[in-house]
Amino acid sequence: MGQSVLESEPLGFVGAISGLSLADIIQVKGDNFYSGCLVVEQSGKSGIIYFREGEIVHAEQENLDGEEAFYKIMGWVGGTFRSEPKISTTRRTIDQGVKSLILEAFCRIDEAKRSQQEAPAETSSPTRKDTGVSDISNKLSVIPEIEKALVMTKDGAVVDDTTCEAELLAGNGLFLSLFVEQVGSHFGVGDFKAATVHGVKHHLFLFDSKRHHLCISAKGSASVISLDSEIRRVLAQK
Repeated sequence: MGQSVLESEPLGFVGAISGLSLADIIQVKGDNFYSGCLVVEQSGKSGIIYFREGEIVHAEQENLDGEEAFYKIMGWVGGTFRSEPKISTTRRTIDQGVKSLILEAFCRIDEAKRSQQEAPAETSSPTRKDTGVSDISNKLSVIPEIEKALVMTKDGAVVDDTTCEAELLAGNGLFLSLFVEQVGSHFGVGDFKAATVHGVKHHLFLFDSKRHHLCISAKGSASVISLDSEIRRVLAQK
């Protein structure tokens, strides 16, 4: 397979393969067990993400490397990217899975946007921060079967929602995370990346990243498999 260059549109990493964001491309590379690198360029800056059989093993961006370089690249708005299947690396600075890395990147983008809103929030009209809805929660609201979605820290603290409903969901999410960690430890399968409780009235989804959990409650009448697929598709959109 030869080198392919994807031209971008002004608002994001959308190129010759219509409708695909940088996150989409990264997930496609992972699903296809790609080996090589992805070169990303934006406003005179460049970054490189290295893959080995579908896993992200290393990233570089100026003086950063590893996960911090990956998160920096994912935070860029606009740019171009191209595949270089013949360029590889022997370095390994990243151990997280592709989906966990993307989720953590979105969480960090979410936090950066909220911090930018904090200064004017006291004197301006209410923003999404005032209503207690994060960007990720807002993005997932397009799925009609989802009742509530929130980002929480590993100890159960809700990142951007002060409602009682959010606190209750976070408590359930924390209990689920502790339970699956114990199960994983007992059977020696390692840390969990995602967990689902299939209920009659409600479903509970929990996705893990390096510093956060994404906790989602959904209607029990919905298909768990279809919902899981739709949630991952929506999260992959830039």
